[in-house]
Amino acid sequence: MKIGSLRYLLKEGFQNLWHNRYMGFASIGVLLACLVLIGGSYLLFANVNNAFNSLYEQNVVVAFAKQNATAEEVQKLNDQLKSIANVRHVEYQSKDDILQKYADSFSEDLFTELQGENNPMQDAFIVTFADLAKFDATLYQIENLDLVDGVSSSGNIAKTLTELRSAVLIAGGWVIVLLLVVSLFIIANTIKLTVYNRRLEIGIMKSVGATNSFIRIPFVVEGMALGLLAGGLAFGITYFVYSRLTTMFTFGTFTGLIPFASQVWMSLGGYLGIGIATGALGSILSMNRYLKDEGRSAFE
Repeated sequence: MKIGSLRYLLKEGFQNLWHNRYMGFASIGVLLACLVLIGGSYLLFANVNNAFNSLYEQNVVVAFAKQNATAEEVQKLNDQLKSIANVRHVEYQSKDDILQKYADSFSEDLFTELQGENNPMQDAFIVTFADLAKFDATLYQIENLDLVDGVSSSGNIAKTLTELRSAVLIAGGWVIVLLLVVSLFIIANTIKLTVYNRRLEIGIMKSVGATNSFIRIPFVVEGMALGLLAGGLAFGITYFVYSRLTTMFTFGTFTGLIPFASQVWMSLGGYLGIGIATGALGSILSMNRYLKDEGRSAFE
């Protein structure tokens, strides 16, 4: 295609947008609402996922070494725990440290008596898992180590967290898919109205030999422009609202929401990409159907 023809088609696309500006504004408004909801769903999941990761780190397993284990055996057990595939972190606490931690629970004389060889505590390892979905299998591996005397865990909490996270992921995914379908429907119907208003012009272009691609491009440009405008506005609205929410949920040095700065490029790229792709796809679907119907009617 020649540069001049491409320039003409792009110009026609933007002129279509202006000539149908009222319908375009309505389409941008609806698409904008869909994109904001999609972005909100993504940010909600990102924050829920971040909260779950924090809970994951707190949901640990404590493995106790056998009573009177030697220093070499304790080091061996430490190495064995770290070698397990699903173990993210291992923190060692000696029995002397544990006794000191509970010093306030004993009288001064009893605490003095319990020190040294009379210490009833056991060396312990605080183990953090990388994936709680593999909690039971990893726990089984730990329990079957020769130097482990016992394990303290919260298996039910791990299972509940994993199921809740999966439910949020599935629900968020369906919401995003549904909104994308709605966005496609809106863009397709906007282009359909534009095509209907210009059906005489399109018929003349077909009669003088214009190809379907030549006719389709201005409408695709119009749809992409609608998507681009809606994506840019959606990003601005999301940034403004989320910034206010971040301030509301900030207490001193603690913030309950992840900073928008960590999601800014993902959000901007997502909004513009989804907007442009939705606009282009909606236009193509609408035009393909129109050109197919027109071709069929020409032979009836």
